Amino acid sequence: MKFEKNLLVQKSVAKTIIGALALVLIVLWIGIKTYIDEAFEIFDWLYFTGLFLIGILFILEGRGIPFAKIFGTAFIHIDEERISMKRGVFHEEQSILWEEIKQIEYKPNYFLFTKHDGSLFPFKLRHLAFRFNREILDFIKVIGKEKGLDVERMNDFRDK
Repeated sequence: MKFEKNLLVQKSVAKTIIGALALVLIVLWIGIKTYIDEAFEIFDWLYFTGLFLIGILFILEGRGIPFAKIFGTAFIHIDEERISMKRGVFHEEQSILWEEIKQIEYKPNYFLFTKHDGSLFPFKLRHLAFRFNREILDFIKVIGKEKGLDVERMNDFRDK
């Protein structure tokens, strides 16, 4: 049993629409320039190229093809052996083994794992959509029960 989520793939209708609007703007600009018989200048070609690239980038991102994938990965991986997360392509991977965990505390967007040696391992989920946080909580509860660990609600606001 495992939970895997690629954090780079996030489809968005809004991004797709913005990208399409950029392409429509290019077509309108070219049409207007042609209609009034005005010559295209270097600025126009640079603007068309930039707007075209941004439009295509937004359309691809909106359809679930991330540009950031060129630079690396971002993921959450939870299985019976470990919990791993890499928040962004330029972030470091965080990982903890289930056998190291003594206690699990949770509050929305935040897990705090206490290890057997007494050290704390924070697992912050602020950047994720709330529905992913709920899925992660449910999955950690299930595997935690198998390992004999309960997920406790964090009641105090101590600085961890």
